[in-house]
Amino acid sequence: MAGDTSPGRDEIWMRKLALHYLGQRASSTANLRRILARRAQRRLGPEVDAAAMIERTIDYCRRNGFVDDAAFVEMRIRSGRSRGFSMRRIEASLHAKGVDRAEVAAALHTEGRQAHEAAAAARLARRRKIGPWRQPDGAFDLQKEIAVLARGGFAVSLARQIISAEPDEAAALIEATEV
Repeated sequence: MAGDTSPGRDEIWMRKLALHYLGQRASSTANLRRILARRAQRRLGPEVDAAAMIERTIDYCRRNGFVDDAAFVEMRIRSGRSRGFSMRRIEASLHAKGVDRAEVAAALHTEGRQAHEAAAAARLARRRKIGPWRQPDGAFDLQKEIAVLARGGFAVSLARQIISAEPDEAAALIEATEV
């Protein structure tokens, strides 16, 4: 590229840091920017303005496909659904990682959202051994079981539906939306 200079020692260090971090875990662009800024301040000191170097490093990572917000969002949605997280919880997690709200909204508001939400609630109930997965001879408190799902970010009406479902019905919800 015209005007592109070779990176200096500090910028090479920053690229290595970014690649090491991205090799360990997926990240959003905004989260990577925060990580690089924190590490640059620690290593280079507060008197060095590393903002331009950080942006060049992020641009380098984008150009080479090491960081991709759309892929990060899709991965976090699939992972959250499989773990039984509600769409609200997944959305909050993505916002905390600095992903653009419009991108999150577009990814979450897909066809079949209600079916995925019901399946995620059923997965959480299965993991917590409540509702259809509770011990048949054990005592239970219906309100407490509903509260578990409600605290997980699910609507109370959906929580009631999952808690009162038959085991076969709840298992079918999960199987219908296997991710």
